[in-house]
Amino acid sequence: MFPVMFMDCWSLYILDTEKKIVMVLDPTETDPSDEMKRKHEALARKFQRRFYNLFNDKFGAGLVETTGWSFVYSLVAQHEPCTREDGVVYVVHYILEFTGLYLRSNMNQEQIEHLRKKIACEIVTMKGNKGCIPEFLYEEILD
Repeated sequence: MFPVMFMDCWSLYILDTEKKIVMVLDPTETDPSDEMKRKHEALARKFQRRFYNLFNDKFGAGLVETTGWSFVYSLVAQHEPCTREDGVVYVVHYILEFTGLYLRSNMNQEQIEHLRKKIACEIVTMKGNKGCIPEFLYEEILD
């Protein structure tokens, strides 16, 4: 799974090297039209080519097949298209909840806000980060 920033929005590219499938999940494009495919097709193909070239260069030619790949622009997300600002929260949710076929759960607005706070807290408290959470924000962030 690879979070990808494209056109100021976060998406998730999933590469299955055994089945030779690239799946694209874009939380800002969740309607049944081909908009996601039009938006991502060129970049997804470029990403896949660069992935197998890099992988084969580093670990030995032939480990990742270079032909016969399929591209899937999945509509597994059963939610309205989100804003660019919420995109990263949805991508983290996809990483945590996507089984390969479907999302185990959807998020409501309260859960989106909670996950946003959790991500912010984990970033601020990450090892090596010189910052700290001011005392007066603990209740706000860690509710």
